[in-house]
Amino acid sequence: MSVLSPAALLALVLLTGASATAQPHLPDCEASPSRVELPAEPTGEVQEVCISPELPITFRFDSPLVPGSLELQERERFEDVAPGMRSFTLHPPADLQTGERFKVVVRFADGAAPTSATFMLVAHLALGTRQVNVFRLKRTVEDYQRETQEERKKSQQLGQELERMRLEHGPGGLTGLIASGLMAVENQSVKAEDITRGVTRHASNALGINKVISYRSTTHAENVVRVAVAVMLVNQGTQSWALKDAALVGKGQEPKPVKVSWQPSPILPGADTPGVLVVELELTAREVRGPFTLKLWDESGMRLVTIGNVTFP
Repeated sequence: MSVLSPAALLALVLLTGASATAQPHLPDCEASPSRVELPAEPTGEVQEVCISPELPITFRFDSPLVPGSLELQERERFEDVAPGMRSFTLHPPADLQTGERFKVVVRFADGAAPTSATFMLVAHLALGTRQVNVFRLKRTVEDYQRETQEERKKSQQLGQELERMRLEHGPGGLTGLIASGLMAVENQSVKAEDITRGVTRHASNALGINKVISYRSTTHAENVVRVAVAVMLVNQGTQSWALKDAALVGKGQEPKPVKVSWQPSPILPGADTPGVLVVELELTAREVRGPFTLKLWDESGMRLVTIGNVTFP
C-alpha cells in the first residue's frame, strides 16, 4: 500500500487547486446565534440554536426569570439542567443524533413584554453553540454604535475574503504557487508535519484514520495564519463516505467551520488504498498554537470522524 509523503500531499493539493471548492455549511447551524434580541410583539418565529453532544450551552438574559419556569422538551435525556436567576445551562446527552429537536421555554419575572421566550434546540454533531446572550430591553445608543462597528468589521472581512478568493483563483500550477507566496527561495513558506502518532481517535469514528499531516503557511498578513490538514482515511464499512463539512474546535472555543475542503472522490469501502481529503482555514497567530479537535462529517451528518490533539507546525 503506497503512502504519500507530506511534500507529495502538499503538491497534490496545491497543484489541483482548481478542484477545491467552498462547501456550503448547514445553514441552520452556521447561523446559530450568539446574540438574540426579542421583540416586544411576538412574531411567531422560534429562534433555532444548535447544540452538540456533551457540549454545555448557556443562555444568559438581561432580565430575571421566573423561578422554576424553565420548560425543556425531553428534559430527562439531558445530563444536567442548571437554572439560574438570569440564565440556565444545559448539558446535552451523549447519544444526541443530528437533526433532533428540543423545545425550551422560559418566562420573565418583571411582567414586561415579551413575557416569555421560546427556542428550538437543534442537534448537530459538531457545530454546537456554547453561549447565547438574550436581550429584551430597549437598545441604547451604545448598542447601535457597537452593532455599526461590528457590521463594518464584517464588511472588511468580507472584502478581504473576496480578495483572497480572487487571488486563489488566479494562475495555476507553479505560477500560482509563486503568485500566492507559497514558494520562496530564502525560506520554507509552508511547513508540514506528520502528526499521525500524536492524534487521538474517537471510538465511534465512522472511518479509520491512516495518516494525518498538518500544514501551516509562514506567509501571513494582519495576524492571520492559513493552516490545512490532510487526512487519509480507511473505510471498513459497507457504504461510501464523502466529506460534506468540517469544523476545528479549540479548547473552550466555538467550533470554527472550515472554509475550504477538497476530496478527489468518495472513500469506498474496502478500497486497496486510503482515501485522502484536505481541509483549510484561517486562524490568528494566537489561536494556531492549539491543540484542536477536527470533526469531519458526511451529507447525513450522522457519520462523523473525530480527530483529537491536532497541532500545526
